[in-house]
Amino acid sequence: MVRGGPELASESPPPEPRSALKTLRDALEKAASMTQKTIEKATPALQRSLDASMDAAAAAFTRTMKTIDGGTTGDQAALLGAYRKLLAGQLEYVDARIKALEERQARAPQRAQAPMETEP
Repeated sequence: MVRGGPELASESPPPEPRSALKTLRDALEKAASMTQKTIEKATPALQRSLDASMDAAAAAFTRTMKTIDGGTTGDQAALLGAYRKLLAGQLEYVDARIKALEERQARAPQRAQAPMETEP
């Protein structure tokens, strides 16, 4: 929500947030590319499913950033802080899954591993 009347609504965000957003977008594109390379090694059905999920995540990120860009500087800072907490929670979940998989693999490196159940 933009506050302060039409004169503030027409102002573009200061260059620092733009630069930070560009850096974040570039990092996400690189991560998506690296993930894509890993996915290509997976089975075709799994690859299609993961491709669709990555596309949806990228679209959600773009929508979120566009929404945040429309706010005042203070609103943007607050929204980006909340978004960072959301992403940090997701990262913690991914890290925990990786750790569990590594521990499971270390306990039974010779036998085939069953897929790990996931929680949203």
